[in-house]
Amino acid sequence: MALRLMEHASGQPRGARLTEERRWSESELDRLAVWAARLSEGEPLQHVLGQAWFDGMALRVTPDVLIPRPETEELAAWMAQKLAAMPHAAPSALDWCTGSGCIALSLKKRVPRAEVHAWDVSERALNVAQANAESQGCDLKTGKADLLDAQRPAAPFHLVVSNPPYIPEAECADMHARVVNHEPALALFVPDEDPLVFYRSLVRWCEDGGLSQEGWLGMECHQAFASHVAGLLAVSGRWKHVEILEDLQGKPRHVVARLEVPSLHGRPPKD
Repeated sequence: MALRLMEHASGQPRGARLTEERRWSESELDRLAVWAARLSEGEPLQHVLGQAWFDGMALRVTPDVLIPRPETEELAAWMAQKLAAMPHAAPSALDWCTGSGCIALSLKKRVPRAEVHAWDVSERALNVAQANAESQGCDLKTGKADLLDAQRPAAPFHLVVSNPPYIPEAECADMHARVVNHEPALALFVPDEDPLVFYRSLVRWCEDGGLSQEGWLGMECHQAFASHVAGLLAVSGRWKHVEILEDLQGKPRHVVARLEVPSLHGRPPKD
């Protein structure tokens, strides 16, 4: 963390500082001391620096959004491959519960021809996402939308991805204070009695017209509930190619699937 602080303050990597035998100014030393104090009080490094790296992008982060995680990069990259393979001139994609906009921006950067939307229930989160879009030179279409609202907006997208809240409230006591005290509970926690509430709502919305036929859905999950999320899709009978993807630590982290084309008799065709 000390190396990250010095690199951020100087704008130089460690090698360049050593080569030039860099001398720190009084104001720079004062700034480093303030940052070190904030870290010692438990504030996340990304909040101290005001940014986090995601898929090669330096993105703004604040206490209003989750700090992007490496495992989310894996889902973004996988979904970008599906988006890039679509034959449409401008395939449409939606990142619901966008937070900092990290997934949406990753999709846009990797597939520039795509029309990418970023929705969130939090106005403050959307402000961060829009600021990140502007800093990255990306055209991101942001919008306020509540995934649990019965009056959810409906528009068929070719691809939908989401990293919704999924941590049961009971786990709060076992989590690091750096997360609990500095990242938004709105984006983290779900009721203990209904940990799949966001996934059920998202799947239902996709089936009701939110996702186009043959469109792809990708969801980040709690490692303990990935099989349950996949089960929602299996029980529905409307999905094919349902797969649980492991993260780099070998934990079941993402569920991806493709929406079936309904048969003429109202039942999904068999493979």
